[in-house]
Amino acid sequence: MATRVGLGPALTRPTPRGRRLSWEFWAVLGLVLVAWEIGVRVTGVHPIVLPSPFQVLESLRENPGELLRHGLITLGEMVVGFVVGLAIGMASAIGIFYVPFLRRSLYPLLLGFRIVPKVAFLPLFLVWFGAGMTSKVVLAGFAIFFLVLVQTLLGLSTVESEAIEFARSLRMSRLAIFRKIRLPSALPAIMVGVKLGITYALTNVVVAEMLVAREGLGYLAMHARSRLATADLMATIVVVILVGLAVYWVGLYVERRTTSWYVEEQ
Repeated sequence: MATRVGLGPALTRPTPRGRRLSWEFWAVLGLVLVAWEIGVRVTGVHPIVLPSPFQVLESLRENPGELLRHGLITLGEMVVGFVVGLAIGMASAIGIFYVPFLRRSLYPLLLGFRIVPKVAFLPLFLVWFGAGMTSKVVLAGFAIFFLVLVQTLLGLSTVESEAIEFARSLRMSRLAIFRKIRLPSALPAIMVGVKLGITYALTNVVVAEMLVAREGLGYLAMHARSRLATADLMATIVVVILVGLAVYWVGLYVERRTTSWYVEEQ
């Protein structure tokens, strides 16, 4: 008998205690920053090698406009790529699930492509789409396509068989069974792919910007490296972390809104 995929509370919804950053987090973060500052002062390491936290903070304070502009460019590329990859991934998973020919022929081929690091396709995308925004959007969408595909297939194939048999006994159509049973039951698994895919898309966009772009956080990081401005480089990394956390929290919010029934059941 098929059972609903057991993702567990840790992969579905934060516990009430985990909805806010705990005092333990802030305590550890403070200790790390203090140790970092003391270590830099005691060892006398050059700022090019390792700037102090205050130097990184100063870089953030001095360049908010530039960081915001490049951050919005990276965020825009990531969001467009994510939406495209999500839509194509879900559509492909539904087609593979319902069409045996696609499952036997196309799915093994896609799994083979999944093994290859997605950034390896960037030179090919540059030939096809140029060095502009399109190549980075395609890379981001290509990267999360496989996550969404696998998780959607997992969710669709692990619906309780009793529910399907009961729906068929009521003479529900395949479309009605999909809309009212399979898709809702698959949402917890799909949302795992969504949450992972959001940050995965950001990673691939930043890497692509490091290699070919003239704008975006990846470009900004490489520009700082070329100037040996390590404080600016670390400030850019901080912004990347903040963008990643922000989009991940958006994913958590969407998950809570779409799978509240599953969380309560868990």
